[in-house]
Amino acid sequence: MSKPDVALQTLVDVVNHTQTGISITVTTSGTLITGILVSAEEFATNVAQRIGRAYEFTSTDIKGFNLLFEHLGEAARGEFLHLRDARPITGAGAPSGESGWWRIRIADVSGWTCDRISMPDG
Repeated sequence: MSKPDVALQTLVDVVNHTQTGISITVTTSGTLITGILVSAEEFATNVAQRIGRAYEFTSTDIKGFNLLFEHLGEAARGEFLHLRDARPITGAGAPSGESGWWRIRIADVSGWTCDRISMPDG
């Protein structure tokens, strides 16, 4: 495994600490992914909620998922980055498909920019 980019790791730490979102595009395994860099906590909370809605879990199940993902969010600090409204960039360069939540190992990112690639107007 390659060594993580210290600048990217610092940016992720700032987002985790301040709970802000930052537009970003990353390259990982040759794929561009664009989205909003968010805290591990925001990622964990929203993924747990999406799973709960998709599978119609009871409120007790949801509490369990929230605790699990909260723990995973805390454990991810410094090792993973988390994206909201993330989309892969394909072919013509415009994001395609439905946006979603992505979790990417920082050490797997080979390049990044604090810009988000968006769909052209029209």
